[in-house]
Amino acid sequence: MKLCVALDLGSKQECLQLAEQLADFSDKIWLKVGLRTYLRDGAGFVGELKRLGNFKIFLDLKLYDIPNTMADAAEEIAKLGVDMINVHASSGKRAMATVMERLDRLASRPLVLAVSALTSFDQAEFSAVYEQNLSDAVRKFSVMS
Repeated sequence: MKLCVALDLGSKQECLQLAEQLADFSDKIWLKVGLRTYLRDGAGFVGELKRLGNFKIFLDLKLYDIPNTMADAAEEIAKLGVDMINVHASSGKRAMATVMERLDRLASRPLVLAVSALTSFDQAEFSAVYEQNLSDAVRKFSVMS
């Protein structure tokens, strides 16, 4: 991956216009579709992006739930033809393993990243939620995943 462009603009039309402007470089660029954009524009939006060019699509939803629900969601997301997804490491090792076991059954599956800590957290906010040091937790989550 050389460049990943976030489609976090205020409207579907703005996101599509940006993707259209980048279409000539679609074999070199990934497009990131985040939670707000996905909820607003729906699963069909991913298909629209795919039709614009040879973009790789990163669906950034940070899955976090019970293991089977995460695996079900990951499988449904894989059917959209996205190239990369992410899960939240604080969902636990069993949840992440369940997702991977489910996706490994597919003929083609997206890359999977684990998010260790949201970038919006400062030390105090992270400690209030997780009752541990941010740096230590990130290392722990990284080894666990």
